[in-house]
Amino acid sequence: MRNGFFYSAHPFTKLILVLFLMLTSYLVLFGLGLLIAIPVFDVTVPEVISVIENNDFEGKVPMIKMMQVLYSTGLFLLPALLAAFLIGGRTGHYLSAGRVPNAEIFILVTLLMFTIVPLVNYIGFLNEKLLLPEQWGDLAERVRANDKDQWKMMEAFLETGSAWGIIFNVFMIALIPAIGEELLFRGVLQKIMGEWFRNRHAAIWVVALLFSLAHYQYSAFIPRILLGAFFGYIFIWTSSIWMPVIAHFVNNAMGGRD
Repeated sequence: MRNGFFYSAHPFTKLILVLFLMLTSYLVLFGLGLLIAIPVFDVTVPEVISVIENNDFEGKVPMIKMMQVLYSTGLFLLPALLAAFLIGGRTGHYLSAGRVPNAEIFILVTLLMFTIVPLVNYIGFLNEKLLLPEQWGDLAERVRANDKDQWKMMEAFLETGSAWGIIFNVFMIALIPAIGEELLFRGVLQKIMGEWFRNRHAAIWVVALLFSLAHYQYSAFIPRILLGAFFGYIFIWTSSIWMPVIAHFVNNAMGGRD
């Protein structure tokens, strides 16, 4: 079996590789988004950047949705596939994508998510009540403003009256993030951390913390850590990346804290 070029590298080197791939993939797909947006939505580059920076979605929701898909693809999905190839050689094998659990496990994981999502949302409600330290000053205000902007963007995404709009929302909000984030965090990073710490529990919780930090949303910080750990244990239990992907998808489709 042929391994990837970075197979024998130190876990820290593999982490640097993943970060490099995330940055470059994101920039490439962001640039692609700009090239598409200019002729399709009749905007200029400064206008696109202004919309993103100021969260001014009025009249620009279709463009923001397109950019959101490219964001998820460039920051999570593409880097995961490239990292798996460069480290493992065989992408599907490294990501544990070859094994599909039986129907009983699929049903059990789905039922577990229907049980857990309300609890996670309640923890998120309690998380929102936690006060930020006054010593944070302007940073605390920026954190609160960022949370409001993210919920505002989600509300703008969900305002659709057509069947195709609903289908695209499921694709954008539930499917693409579930696949991309699980391939990266559980399929790649959890394996790297497990190799580094030599302790699967430490790897699961460290990656769960990174998973929550990557979403940059204080009001859902704690529930995302718990969700990330839950997805991590599902991955260990089933030895298949598709089970945490399904759990993640169900969470997103139900409006869970992702």
